[in-house]
Amino acid sequence: MGDSDINKKNKENILRIGINTLDEIEDKVKAFRIMNKNAQKKRYIITREDIHDNRGKPIFLKAAEIDISGAKLLRRNFKADRIFKTFQPDEGIVVISDMTTTEGIALTMDLITQINNLSGGIYEAFIDRVDSFEDFATHLRRALFPKLIIIGYIPKDKIQNELINFVRVKKIDGYLRTVEITHSISKPDPYFPKIKQIQITEEPKTWGKFVLDIIREYTKPYLIEEI
Repeated sequence: MGDSDINKKNKENILRIGINTLDEIEDKVKAFRIMNKNAQKKRYIITREDIHDNRGKPIFLKAAEIDISGAKLLRRNFKADRIFKTFQPDEGIVVISDMTTTEGIALTMDLITQINNLSGGIYEAFIDRVDSFEDFATHLRRALFPKLIIIGYIPKDKIQNELINFVRVKKIDGYLRTVEITHSISKPDPYFPKIKQIQITEEPKTWGKFVLDIIREYTKPYLIEEI
């Protein structure tokens, strides 16, 4: 494999941001219709390109929203695995990890580095970091809208307050996916036991598993039976 092949592979869109197959569009618009009834932040899919049928007739223009009836229209013209360029407001990752303390800086920087390195750094614009759930709740009410939250370092004297703010965030949007990181040295115990835990140790291979878990969690479909 040459250098250009390696570079191409490193920059592969493994999180599938900005693209959806027709099957994925159908599943998402069905799920979003239910989710939007219960969440303050609304999810939808819009096109990033004009879409034409086989005769060149326009079906959707760029920036058009695709709803359930629109997905059915696409189904009459395209195969299930056809990939479309799309936009969703819930595209991104937020790392909640405190950097106001010396103890939190190392773990936070390691987390940010691993996430930013996904696919050769192509996702840096989709990754944000805040010190606390309090900060995140403020940003969430405005413009920030991730799909996945990664909880990193939280000072022990702020845990109770952060648990309260976590509940506030879930009231704004209960469908945000959340994972918590524990670290054998800087954060041996989890603070949010009811959510998915990812353990990091001094073994470098655990960071590889962390990356795979993040990819898996981010890309898993919205299942209507779980909503």
